[in-house]
Amino acid sequence: MTILKRPPVPLIRYLTCFLLSLTMLRIIMRNSTDIMTQSFNSTLVCDRSDIAQQLVEQLSGTMFEVTNQSASLPKLAMKQLEFTGMFILAVRNCDSDMMALIDMLLRQQPMPVVIFTDAYDAQVEKQAIQLGVSAYVVDGLQPHRVLPLLSTARNRFLQQQTMREQVQSLETKLAERKIIDRAKGVLMQQRQCSEDEAYRLLRTTAMNQNMRLAMLAKQVLATANLLETHSHP
Repeated sequence: MTILKRPPVPLIRYLTCFLLSLTMLRIIMRNSTDIMTQSFNSTLVCDRSDIAQQLVEQLSGTMFEVTNQSASLPKLAMKQLEFTGMFILAVRNCDSDMMALIDMLLRQQPMPVVIFTDAYDAQVEKQAIQLGVSAYVVDGLQPHRVLPLLSTARNRFLQQQTMREQVQSLETKLAERKIIDRAKGVLMQQRQCSEDEAYRLLRTTAMNQNMRLAMLAKQVLATANLLETHSHP
C-alpha cells in the first residue's frame, strides 16, 4: 500500500499563496476588460434632424450609442447627463454662448466633448482648447468617420484625466510635506529636540493613533496656533 505523505507546511503555504494570486489576477484581468469595454453612452446635440438621425444610426450598437438627444444645447437638461460618458455637439455655428454652457456642463460632470461645426471661429477654438474639449472638428462631419474620432477623443480624455490625477497627487504630497515640516519645527521649538527626533515623535504618535501623518501634523499646527492666540490676547 502506498502511503501519501502530507506536504511540508512551507509548500502548503506556497501553493495557497499561488492559488490566491492566480485568483486575484483573474479578477484584475476581468475588471480591466470591463473598464476597457464599458459603455460611453453619448448625449447628442444636433441642430439638423437629418444629420442627427445619421449619427444615431452610425453609433447604434457601439459603446458610444446615443441615449440622450436634443436639438438645442440650452434645452438640454443637466439630469440627462448623469450617466453620459460622451458629449457630441454637431451644429452649424458654435459660438461663445455655447462654449459657456459646455463649461458649465464640464464643471458639473467631466467627460469627453467632441464638437462638429461648419464654420471656423478662432475665438471659439481657443475657448475649446482652454476648456479641454477632446476634439474640435470644422467642416468635417462625415458619419463614417465619427466612431474613430470618438474613440480617439475618449482615449485622449482618459489620458488627460490620468495626468490631472497624477499632478493633483503630487501637489497634495508637496502640500502635506510642507505641513509636516512646519509641525516638526513646532515640536523642535517646544521640546528642544532635533529634526529627526521631532519626525520620529510625529510618526510614532500617528501610528499609535492610527492617523495619517499629515493629519496629525495639521492638529499639531492647529494646537500651536490656538495656544499662541490665547497667550497673546
